[in-house]
Amino acid sequence: MVKKYFLTVTDEMATRLEKEMKKRMVETVPETVRAILSEYFMDKR
Repeated sequence: MVKKYFLTVTDEMATRLEKEMKKRMVETVPETVRAILSEYFMDKR
């Protein structure tokens, strides 16, 4: 099952996400957010 969420971020966070997106060479901000969250939760285990 897939759940969808609507996310609002500040201008500063949007800029940081766009930089991270280019650094990771992914095409969209949602992909970037998924990658960051995935890494975060893997580190917490």
